[in-house]
Amino acid sequence: MNLTIDNLKIDQVECIDSNVVNVFCQFDTGKNYYEGGLSADVVISEEDGFIFADAVKVNFVEDEDENEIELAFDAKELEKKIEFNLNNIMNRPMMNEDERQLIAALS
Repeated sequence: MNLTIDNLKIDQVECIDSNVVNVFCQFDTGKNYYEGGLSADVVISEEDGFIFADAVKVNFVEDEDENEIELAFDAKELEKKIEFNLNNIMNRPMMNEDERQLIAALS
């Protein structure tokens, strides 16, 4: 089943290793409320002030009751959405823990 993941929102970022972060995202599938979560390890790079998701490995996807679910989705589209959200984190006016974790991974 191909599912459109809308309103992907990064809930937490954790530095795993040099250039690798784990992101936990909330998402909905068009029902206008967050229906689940997605955990992924993301290999990131930075160029000219922009963060790029060079590779994304999805660890698990869960529904709103925290039960693991399986679904198919467009990997490139997911990568773009994660990139967009990571760049938003870096461009916030105040530094937060997610931004510190990204900086640690890029250092």
